[in-house]
Amino acid sequence: MADGESKVSDSDLALRMAMKDEDALRLFLRQYGGCMKAYLQERFGNILQEGERAEALSVAVHNIWRFAERYEEGKGKLVSWCIRITQRAAQSILRRETKYRAKNLEYDATYDPAGDPPEDATVAGEPKDDPKLDVLPKAIEMLPPLQKAIIRADLAADGVADARRLAEIHGTTINSIYVSRTKAHENLKIQVEQLSRQPAKKRSQP
Repeated sequence: MADGESKVSDSDLALRMAMKDEDALRLFLRQYGGCMKAYLQERFGNILQEGERAEALSVAVHNIWRFAERYEEGKGKLVSWCIRITQRAAQSILRRETKYRAKNLEYDATYDPAGDPPEDATVAGEPKDDPKLDVLPKAIEMLPPLQKAIIRADLAADGVADARRLAEIHGTTINSIYVSRTKAHENLKIQVEQLSRQPAKKRSQP
């Protein structure tokens, strides 16, 4: 059985899950569950709490199961589709969104559980040769701890992370999160401007 299972194609596996074959779901979890868990740890390990990562994985698996018929092999590998769904689930937790869990989405033919590929979301509208983007990671590292945590959470959420969640995690108030976010953007602007004026060699030094 195991030898036969290992040869199941992405399209056949997705089709079997679409037909609500629980054996296919178990096979899927054996083949791809580890990749999804590793992605959450690598991408969101410093941003989401352990329980939140577990929740994101659970939600992602649930959405893969209920939207399996929408996977199109011609658009990419099943694992890539699943990683995008996992990313979307994690980002929704950061934003404290619940719409993506709605039951009626299963009847919305236009709903794409995978959304846009991660690379499209991160570079849309941004000039790739902008030197200021090169210094942004270093500028973020120079921020005070709370400001740094907020900016990292916002970037991971691909928008604005939920202030109430951040306040709970960091033991502060929602207003403090708002104020710190504003200060973080002000400080980032200053640091990016200063770093972008430095020679490239000096800029790369820790």
